[in-house]
Amino acid sequence: MATTIRKAVISSFSTDPSLSNVAVVSAPLPAPGKKEIQVRVLYAGFSGADVNMARGTYPMQRKAPLTSGYSLVGVVAALGANADASRSPIGSYVAAVTTYDAQAELVNVAQRLLCPVPPELTGSDSLLRQVAALSLDWATAYGMVEHTARVQAGQKVFIHGLSGAVGKGLMSLCLLRGATVYGTASVRNHASLEAAGATKVFDYRNKDWIAALRATGGVNAVFDPLGFESWDESFSVLGETGILVGYGGNQAALSADKKPRSPWPWIAKLVTRSLLPLGGRRTSFYFIKPGSAGWQADMAALMGLLREGRITVPIKAVWDLDTEGLREAHRSWGSMPGMGSLLIRVAGESA
Repeated sequence: MATTIRKAVISSFSTDPSLSNVAVVSAPLPAPGKKEIQVRVLYAGFSGADVNMARGTYPMQRKAPLTSGYSLVGVVAALGANADASRSPIGSYVAAVTTYDAQAELVNVAQRLLCPVPPELTGSDSLLRQVAALSLDWATAYGMVEHTARVQAGQKVFIHGLSGAVGKGLMSLCLLRGATVYGTASVRNHASLEAAGATKVFDYRNKDWIAALRATGGVNAVFDPLGFESWDESFSVLGETGILVGYGGNQAALSADKKPRSPWPWIAKLVTRSLLPLGGRRTSFYFIKPGSAGWQADMAALMGLLREGRITVPIKAVWDLDTEGLREAHRSWGSMPGMGSLLIRVAGESA
């Protein structure tokens, strides 16, 4: 039996600043299918992926119309046929990376994509918001630090966008491992980031970091979500055995003219570099694998760190699931003050 829900819809692809292609509508949702779980969404993530999907430039994205929302935290509301009730009992809390559809009151999710949230992290709205941010932003950061770059104590790392959702996670996790952290951010955030442990923060609007990092002998790892020409610049500051980890592709959306550009030639170049002998320097393109054993293990590790108080996940802004709130999220992305992750409040507390 179908249920009428409110959900975000990107009706077409456009760079029109009016964002008339982004709205919240009412629509029917069918009952969960075979091995699906219906989740009542509390918070959905908001990120550059949503912005690029509205522009039609996200790699291999669905055709419009589509419902955005890459990740969520919520409560199990119903089980489809052949779903394992012992893994996802009704009323239990879960997190997921869904890639689409999370910005909705209810969503049907393949059970394999769900990660149970321990009771210790469900006792407050603040903790649930942090879990929502862990599922995509911090899981992405953890995967790059732990598995791709394998950051170790004493190494030097450079992070583009230290005050962003993934950037803040990268910084915290690298510092936990005893690395020296450099990065870029808005000037208004420099003092706070350096007080939190960054050795040197550069203004993202200029290229002073290139000469400064070369003068140190280069870094062991660079984490770069910008793509395009930025990956060439980042590669130039690697030490003799450093690694450039590219992810995202947000430079076009952040540029002054916001002109859409295809990321594929630059992704291909990055991947090709990883296949060539480059004197010990390496490259990698990172993307999260929803529901995989690796993501499940990384989420368990991150929730353990949160439960133990070893990490705190900052939340920069939360918007309500309505048309104006959603459009404001799109308009504000990349330019608003503060640090941390961005969320859409669906059924979470307003306080």
